[in-house]
Amino acid sequence: MLSVRILVATLTMSSLVFGLLGLLEDPATACRNLTSSLGIERTAVSPLDLRYINSRHSYWNTKLDAHAPACIVYPEDAEDVSLALKVIKATGSRFAIKAAGHNTNDLFSSVEDGVLIDLTHMTGKSYDESTTLATYEPGSSWGDLYQYYLQYGRTVVGGRVYDVGTGLALGGGMSYLSPQYGMACDGFRELEIVLPSGEIVTASSTENSDLFFGLRGGGGNAYGVVTKYTVQSRPIGTLYAGNLLYVLDHHEQILNATRDFILYNTDPKAAILMNFNILTTPDLDLGLDQACLMFLVYDGEDPGDAYANFTAIPHLLNTLGPKTYPEVANLVIPKLAVLSRADNIFRIGVHRANDSSYRTAFDRFYQWAQDNKGDYTFIHMDYNPVPKSLTDASRAQGGNAMEMPDGPWFWAEYTLTTPPLISAKKYDEIQASFKAMVDGTPNAEGLPYFLNEAHADQEPLKTFVSYERLQRIKRKYDPDDFFASKTGGWSFE
Repeated sequence: MLSVRILVATLTMSSLVFGLLGLLEDPATACRNLTSSLGIERTAVSPLDLRYINSRHSYWNTKLDAHAPACIVYPEDAEDVSLALKVIKATGSRFAIKAAGHNTNDLFSSVEDGVLIDLTHMTGKSYDESTTLATYEPGSSWGDLYQYYLQYGRTVVGGRVYDVGTGLALGGGMSYLSPQYGMACDGFRELEIVLPSGEIVTASSTENSDLFFGLRGGGGNAYGVVTKYTVQSRPIGTLYAGNLLYVLDHHEQILNATRDFILYNTDPKAAILMNFNILTTPDLDLGLDQACLMFLVYDGEDPGDAYANFTAIPHLLNTLGPKTYPEVANLVIPKLAVLSRADNIFRIGVHRANDSSYRTAFDRFYQWAQDNKGDYTFIHMDYNPVPKSLTDASRAQGGNAMEMPDGPWFWAEYTLTTPPLISAKKYDEIQASFKAMVDGTPNAEGLPYFLNEAHADQEPLKTFVSYERLQRIKRKYDPDDFFASKTGGWSFE
């Protein structure tokens, strides 16, 4: 124990000369020091170690599997994270922070020949009945948390897919419960965070409040590593939820029903997600290449006629019925986030439903899919409604870094899945073409991009009204650009 204290003191002093030593980039020394201080049970150096293999090959974008870390660290608490950051900083190694690895951007949660900090061993969670606050560490999936809190008749506002990790909340976090309670980050009440310096601090509305603001959807792990979340839990019971599956060409009716829901639905317990998929197979002018999944989730047992416009459209499958919240997170099938691992890339758009961009976005997506058959496995487009009830709920809890204008409006999320064996040159050509398609639809002025589903080259933070404030917060908590220079993440330049 004494040797660890001596090492920490030495590393703290070493960080003062990071500007010089940081240029050395010595991941081998970092890995040796980490193995010595944390032990082999919390480090993996060999590429043949099963833990190493699982961490390296569990990204939702399988392109990221190609990056080979020099070693992987599995911290069990904030003190372990602090020690790891001090070692990394002193040796100048590159690093990355990974929870479940759902972000598709290169080097955001992956690293080549550096230290990967894998948070999946940090799975502590608790519930305080006297305050109704829930506390959890970053290593659990949302489904794990939903299962745990269900015993108390409570849940937390988080991701819509069971196996996605909690890092999603730092990027905003859209939930089926968001129309009632705001984004996942709006529910934050207190965060434990390890700063780039290695210092462990608390961020809340009353302590390090500027940092707390930045962590509420304003840059993910840009300011440090969040090691504990304390959030407002919410009551949960039986929900009426399920999927409608449409095949053949019903996109006109689906688009109209989705637009009308975005514009006119007034029930905050009713949530939808339109997921329009196109396969690379020919459509033969019959719509044989397309399928639309509507995710319909009502927080209660009787949605009334909230979904009548959707059920009226001819559909192949209807799974609507009573469900628990963990069952809702497993729509369409269990392990969806695992089974859909592929060469996946996100892009984002933001639009209002009462102008032509609503239709232009879909038409450009649809035409690109027809013009580029063979260049993708499949692509899909999601419409994520942001109703006024959501923005009101966000504002009532202090707001977040997006400073979301009043709804209704919506995020259009694009996912491109490319074939696994194409050349690098072909891959880059496809990505450039896809980017041009998305960029060709003007986004609504004054509305923020959604970090969870944005591509790095879209520079989403620049769409935030709070961007200059976030830059100041970044400079304050990462003053020597340790995180900015040694790990990936959103640009603040």
